[in-house]
Amino acid sequence: MDKKSLNINEEILSQINLNNQDLNSAIKEQFDDDGVEFTNLCNQCGSDGINKMCKITIPFVRDLIIMSFTCNECGYRDTEIKGANGITPQGKMFRLYVNSQNDLKRNVFKSETASLQIPEIELEMCTGTLGAVFTTTQGIISKVLDHLRDKTPIYNCDDPYRDNKLQKVFDQLQAFHDGTQSFTLIIRDLIDSSFVSNVGEPNTDYNLQVITFDRTEEDNDELGIDTMNTENYF
Repeated sequence: MDKKSLNINEEILSQINLNNQDLNSAIKEQFDDDGVEFTNLCNQCGSDGINKMCKITIPFVRDLIIMSFTCNECGYRDTEIKGANGITPQGKMFRLYVNSQNDLKRNVFKSETASLQIPEIELEMCTGTLGAVFTTTQGIISKVLDHLRDKTPIYNCDDPYRDNKLQKVFDQLQAFHDGTQSFTLIIRDLIDSSFVSNVGEPNTDYNLQVITFDRTEEDNDELGIDTMNTENYF
Protein backbone atom coordinates (compact mmCIF):
# COMPACT_ATOMS: atom_id res chain seq x y z
CA MET A 1 0.00 0.00 0.00
CA ASP A 2 1.25 3.46 -0.88
CA LYS A 3 1.18 6.03 1.86
CA LYS A 4 -0.59 9.24 0.88
CA SER A 5 -1.37 12.53 2.52
CA LEU A 6 -5.01 12.65 3.60
CA ASN A 7 -7.19 15.61 4.39
CA ILE A 8 -9.55 15.07 7.31
CA ASN A 9 -13.06 14.80 5.84
CA GLU A 10 -16.61 15.37 7.02
CA GLU A 11 -17.57 11.73 7.55
CA ILE A 12 -14.62 11.28 9.90
CA LEU A 13 -15.23 14.54 11.74
CA SER A 14 -18.84 13.47 12.29
CA GLN A 15 -17.47 10.66 14.47
CA ILE A 16 -14.95 12.87 16.29
CA ASN A 17 -17.14 15.42 17.99
CA LEU A 18 -14.90 17.14 20.53
CA ASN A 19 -14.91 20.55 22.20
CA ASN A 20 -11.11 20.66 22.50
CA GLN A 21 -9.85 22.59 19.46
CA ASP A 22 -6.21 21.77 20.22
CA LEU A 23 -7.04 18.07 20.24
CA ASN A 24 -9.04 18.37 17.02
CA SER A 25 -6.07 20.08 15.37
CA ALA A 26 -3.69 17.38 16.59
CA ILE A 27 -5.94 14.66 15.15
CA LYS A 28 -6.19 16.44 11.80
CA GLU A 29 -2.41 16.83 11.66
CA GLN A 30 -1.89 13.12 12.29
CA PHE A 31 -4.31 12.28 9.46
CA ASP A 32 -2.50 14.63 7.11
CA ASP A 33 0.92 13.21 8.00
CA ASP A 34 0.26 9.53 8.71
CA GLY A 35 -2.89 8.53 6.83
CA VAL A 36 -2.94 5.55 4.46
CA GLU A 37 -5.29 5.23 1.50
CA PHE A 38 -6.16 2.04 -0.40
CA THR A 39 -8.89 0.60 -2.62
CA ASN A 40 -11.62 -1.76 -1.37
CA LEU A 41 -14.78 -3.14 -2.95
CA CYS A 42 -17.99 -1.41 -1.87
CA ASN A 43 -20.28 -3.86 -0.06
CA GLN A 44 -23.31 -2.01 -1.44
CA CYS A 45 -22.64 -1.87 -5.18
CA GLY A 46 -19.42 -3.85 -5.69
CA SER A 47 -17.51 -0.94 -7.24
CA ASP A 48 -14.07 0.18 -6.13
CA GLY A 49 -14.16 2.55 -3.18
CA ILE A 50 -11.52 4.38 -1.18
CA ASN A 51 -10.59 3.29 2.33
CA LYS A 52 -8.73 5.80 4.48
CA MET A 53 -7.05 4.62 7.66
CA CYS A 54 -4.90 6.21 10.31
CA LYS A 55 -3.64 5.40 13.79
CA ILE A 56 -3.92 8.48 15.99
CA THR A 57 -2.52 9.15 19.43
CA ILE A 58 -4.68 10.98 21.96
CA PRO A 59 -2.46 12.89 24.42
CA PHE A 60 -2.42 11.36 27.93
CA VAL A 61 -4.86 8.66 26.80
CA ARG A 62 -4.17 6.00 24.15
CA ASP A 63 -4.08 5.15 20.47
CA LEU A 64 -7.12 4.84 18.22
CA ILE A 65 -7.53 3.55 14.67
CA ILE A 66 -9.93 5.50 12.45
CA MET A 67 -11.12 3.99 9.16
CA SER A 68 -13.32 5.77 6.63
CA PHE A 69 -14.73 4.22 3.44
CA THR A 70 -16.23 6.22 0.57
CA CYS A 71 -17.72 4.90 -2.68
CA ASN A 72 -17.90 7.57 -5.37
CA GLU A 73 -20.05 5.29 -7.54
CA CYS A 74 -23.09 4.84 -5.27
CA GLY A 75 -22.30 7.40 -2.56
CA TYR A 76 -22.06 4.87 0.29
CA ARG A 77 -19.98 6.04 3.25
CA ASP A 78 -18.94 4.37 6.48
CA THR A 79 -16.68 5.41 9.34
CA GLU A 80 -15.33 3.13 12.05
CA ILE A 81 -13.30 3.89 15.16
CA LYS A 82 -11.45 1.21 17.14
CA GLY A 83 -9.04 1.04 20.03
CA ALA A 84 -5.55 0.18 18.84
CA ASN A 85 -4.83 -2.19 21.72
CA GLY A 86 -5.80 -5.85 21.49
CA ILE A 87 -7.59 -8.01 24.06
CA THR A 88 -6.21 -7.04 27.45
CA PRO A 89 -5.99 -9.41 30.47
CA GLN A 90 -8.58 -7.34 32.36
CA GLY A 91 -11.42 -4.97 31.63
CA LYS A 92 -11.90 -1.42 32.85
CA MET A 93 -14.91 0.49 34.14
CA PHE A 94 -15.31 4.28 34.26
CA ARG A 95 -17.81 5.82 36.67
CA LEU A 96 -18.21 9.55 36.02
CA TYR A 97 -20.36 11.82 38.16
CA VAL A 98 -21.45 14.68 35.89
CA ASN A 99 -22.40 17.87 37.72
CA SER A 100 -20.80 20.71 35.74
CA GLN A 101 -20.20 22.00 32.22
CA ASN A 102 -16.58 20.85 32.51
CA ASP A 103 -17.80 17.29 33.04
CA LEU A 104 -20.03 17.55 29.96
CA LYS A 105 -17.00 18.66 27.92
CA ARG A 106 -14.80 15.70 28.87
CA ASN A 107 -13.50 13.65 25.96
CA VAL A 108 -14.97 10.15 25.90
CA PHE A 109 -14.22 7.09 23.78
CA LYS A 110 -16.74 4.27 24.14
CA SER A 111 -15.51 1.25 22.22
CA GLU A 112 -17.64 -1.43 20.58
CA THR A 113 -16.77 -3.79 23.48
CA ALA A 114 -18.22 -1.45 26.13
CA SER A 115 -21.64 -1.24 27.75
CA LEU A 116 -23.15 2.01 29.01
CA GLN A 117 -25.30 2.75 32.06
CA ILE A 118 -27.05 5.78 33.54
CA PRO A 119 -28.37 4.58 36.94
CA GLU A 120 -30.55 7.65 37.58
CA ILE A 121 -32.96 6.60 34.82
CA GLU A 122 -32.24 2.85 35.06
CA LEU A 123 -30.82 2.91 31.54
CA GLU A 124 -28.42 0.24 30.35
CA MET A 125 -27.12 -0.26 26.82
CA CYS A 126 -25.41 -3.59 26.28
CA THR A 127 -22.02 -4.15 24.66
CA GLY A 128 -21.99 -3.03 21.04
CA THR A 129 -24.94 -0.63 21.26
CA LEU A 130 -24.06 2.70 19.59
CA GLY A 131 -20.91 1.07 18.21
CA ALA A 132 -17.62 2.85 18.85
CA VAL A 133 -18.03 6.56 19.64
CA PHE A 134 -15.36 9.22 20.17
CA THR A 135 -16.99 12.41 21.42
CA THR A 136 -17.69 14.28 24.67
CA THR A 137 -19.87 13.36 27.65
CA GLN A 138 -22.52 15.66 26.21
CA GLY A 139 -22.08 14.02 22.80
CA ILE A 140 -22.62 10.57 24.33
CA ILE A 141 -25.94 11.73 25.80
CA SER A 142 -26.95 13.12 22.39
CA LYS A 143 -26.24 9.77 20.74
CA VAL A 144 -28.12 7.86 23.45
CA LEU A 145 -31.12 10.17 23.03
CA ASP A 146 -31.07 9.89 19.23
CA HIS A 147 -30.77 6.10 19.45
CA LEU A 148 -33.71 5.76 21.83
CA ARG A 149 -35.90 8.12 19.81
CA ASP A 150 -35.12 6.13 16.67
CA LYS A 151 -35.60 2.67 18.19
CA THR A 152 -38.48 3.41 20.57
CA PRO A 153 -40.75 6.05 19.03
CA ILE A 154 -43.45 7.41 21.31
CA TYR A 155 -47.08 8.28 20.64
CA ASN A 156 -48.28 4.70 20.48
CA CYS A 157 -52.04 5.10 20.85
CA ASP A 158 -52.35 1.50 22.06
CA ASP A 159 -50.16 2.12 25.11
CA PRO A 160 -50.29 5.69 26.47
CA TYR A 161 -48.61 4.59 29.72
CA ARG A 162 -45.56 3.47 27.74
CA ASP A 163 -45.50 6.72 25.80
CA ASN A 164 -45.61 8.78 28.98
CA LYS A 165 -42.81 6.75 30.57
CA LEU A 166 -40.61 7.11 27.48
CA GLN A 167 -41.24 10.83 27.30
CA LYS A 168 -40.05 11.20 30.90
CA VAL A 169 -36.83 9.34 30.00
CA PHE A 170 -36.32 11.58 26.97
CA ASP A 171 -36.92 14.69 29.10
CA GLN A 172 -34.38 13.56 31.69
CA LEU A 173 -31.79 12.78 29.03
CA GLN A 174 -32.31 16.23 27.57
CA ALA A 175 -31.80 17.73 31.04
CA PHE A 176 -28.57 15.72 31.38
CA HIS A 177 -27.45 17.00 27.98
CA ASP A 178 -28.25 20.62 28.85
CA GLY A 179 -26.49 20.44 32.21
CA THR A 180 -29.59 21.21 34.27
CA GLN A 181 -29.54 17.87 36.09
CA SER A 182 -26.64 15.84 37.50
CA PHE A 183 -26.20 12.20 36.52
CA THR A 184 -23.79 9.27 36.59
CA LEU A 185 -22.28 7.80 33.42
CA ILE A 186 -20.85 4.29 33.67
CA ILE A 187 -18.83 2.76 30.83
CA ARG A 188 -17.77 -0.87 31.35
CA ASP A 189 -15.33 -2.10 28.72
CA LEU A 190 -14.44 -5.78 28.49
CA ILE A 191 -10.99 -5.15 26.99
CA ASP A 192 -9.88 -1.81 28.46
CA SER A 193 -10.24 0.05 25.17
CA SER A 194 -12.54 2.92 26.24
CA PHE A 195 -11.52 6.01 28.16
CA VAL A 196 -12.89 9.12 29.87
CA SER A 197 -10.52 12.09 30.09
CA ASN A 198 -9.25 13.24 33.47
CA VAL A 199 -9.79 17.00 33.68
CA GLY A 200 -7.46 17.26 36.66
CA GLU A 201 -4.51 15.38 35.15
CA PRO A 202 -2.15 14.65 36.85
CA ASN A 203 -4.07 15.54 40.04
CA THR A 204 -6.87 13.49 41.56
CA ASP A 205 -10.15 13.66 39.65
CA TYR A 206 -12.83 13.40 42.31
CA ASN A 207 -15.72 13.02 39.84
CA LEU A 208 -14.14 10.11 37.96
CA GLN A 209 -13.63 6.62 39.34
CA VAL A 210 -11.63 4.12 37.25
CA ILE A 211 -11.87 0.44 38.19
CA THR A 212 -9.94 -2.48 36.69
CA PHE A 213 -11.85 -5.76 36.86
CA ASP A 214 -11.44 -9.43 36.04
CA ARG A 215 -13.74 -10.62 33.28
CA THR A 216 -16.40 -13.18 34.09
CA GLU A 217 -16.98 -16.34 32.05
CA GLU A 218 -19.94 -14.56 30.48
CA ASP A 219 -17.67 -11.65 29.50
CA ASN A 220 -15.19 -14.04 27.89
CA ASP A 221 -18.00 -15.81 26.05
CA GLU A 222 -19.13 -12.47 24.67
CA LEU A 223 -15.61 -11.80 23.39
CA GLY A 224 -15.28 -15.35 22.09
CA ILE A 225 -12.09 -15.90 24.08
CA ASP A 226 -12.98 -19.29 25.53
CA THR A 227 -13.90 -20.63 22.09
CA MET A 228 -10.67 -19.54 20.39
CA ASN A 229 -8.68 -22.53 19.14
CA THR A 230 -5.01 -21.77 18.65
CA GLU A 231 -3.74 -25.37 18.57
CA ASN A 232 -2.05 -26.42 15.33
CA TYR A 233 -2.77 -22.95 13.96
CA PHE A 234 0.54 -22.70 12.16
